[in-house]
Amino acid sequence: MNLINFPPEFFKSNRERLRKKVSSDIPMVIVANGMIQRGADSSYPFIQDANFWYLTGIDDPDIILVMEEDREYLIVPIREGTRVSFDGQIDQESLAGTCGITDIVNEVGGWKRLDAVLEKTHSLATLAPAPLFIEQYGMYSNPARARFIERVQKHINDLKLVDIRPELANMRMIKQAPEIQAIQAAIDITNKTLRDVLKQPAGTYKYEYQIEADISRGFRYLGAQNHAFEPIVAGGNRACTLHNVANSAALNPDELVVMDVGASVSGYAADITRMYCNGKPTTRQMDVFNAVSECQLYAIDLLKPGSKLKDYENKVMKFLGGKLKELKLITSLKEEEVRTFFPHATSHFLGLNVHDVGDYRQPLQPGTVLTVEPGIYIPSESIGVRIEDDILITDDGNKVLSKNLPSKLKLI
Repeated sequence: MNLINFPPEFFKSNRERLRKKVSSDIPMVIVANGMIQRGADSSYPFIQDANFWYLTGIDDPDIILVMEEDREYLIVPIREGTRVSFDGQIDQESLAGTCGITDIVNEVGGWKRLDAVLEKTHSLATLAPAPLFIEQYGMYSNPARARFIERVQKHINDLKLVDIRPELANMRMIKQAPEIQAIQAAIDITNKTLRDVLKQPAGTYKYEYQIEADISRGFRYLGAQNHAFEPIVAGGNRACTLHNVANSAALNPDELVVMDVGASVSGYAADITRMYCNGKPTTRQMDVFNAVSECQLYAIDLLKPGSKLKDYENKVMKFLGGKLKELKLITSLKEEEVRTFFPHATSHFLGLNVHDVGDYRQPLQPGTVLTVEPGIYIPSESIGVRIEDDILITDDGNKVLSKNLPSKLKLI
């Protein structure tokens, strides 16, 4: 597997930096994600909590990281009986080698330690859980954080909780050298896979899922862990639904196809979108594509240290609005008109999550990685166009990490 080496010093340094941001008088606890049931006795593939991984590098579920003023330790669950037969025992030596923490205790001893210190401090720094059901996205959250807080509050009734999500978000927003290497590796795999897919002779792909299948094979064959997010392969009108992940429809002649995909390497994501035409594009399709392409170049040129994302987004919206007027889709640059055909932000942070954490109010700093993905969506004409690249903010401007995959419209 194509993994980037993250030495234990990386995680130790992250813990030390976080400790300096939070009062040393308050114990700090970060919990791993738990497994989620898929059906009966099977689970979905395990994905670690990004903050827990950032501080430990550990990919096992249900482990608890405790950081006190003068010591840190891991609490690991006890596995017995059939659970050991199917999943194996937790390798404590491997855990220690990964994160640099040698003090590892089981749940019984670990909770005794934690209770003892909380009875003295009555305060705990941790990550606030998301709601059980997140209305905005229509999905349930991983229950690990909520379960931990419920459990610890049963032990200490008047416990004060300090949410340290902002501190971790600010830390994770600026990528360190091995993180940038991992993102670049994920991008390189994504680029090569997409190039290989589009080398196939015209007419090879009859359905969206056939493209998805070759992308999945390419990612794994080249050493990626898997997809960083559910792949989007959507032709024609289906591309006007931004997160159309069904990937099951037939590809009609001469329709534009959105391919929004990204590999994952060492937990770090790529996020790249390219447009292809299943035949010969019409003049109208080319006009829309060229408008998005010009807007993306304009947006990339704006990104540099000190740029403020709110100002940047407003400038990009107005630029794309001008293109929409040229396409005779709108009559003014009013935001509600522009958003009819460009309903999403241009950029988001990229890292351990494809939509990574960060403070959108802060000026951009060197080391920030973000996407640039303007789009135009015209359901009435069955045209959806999005072009997306991954950008690193440098000391004197920016670097397009995905530049080796041309964005020119490609015929399948």
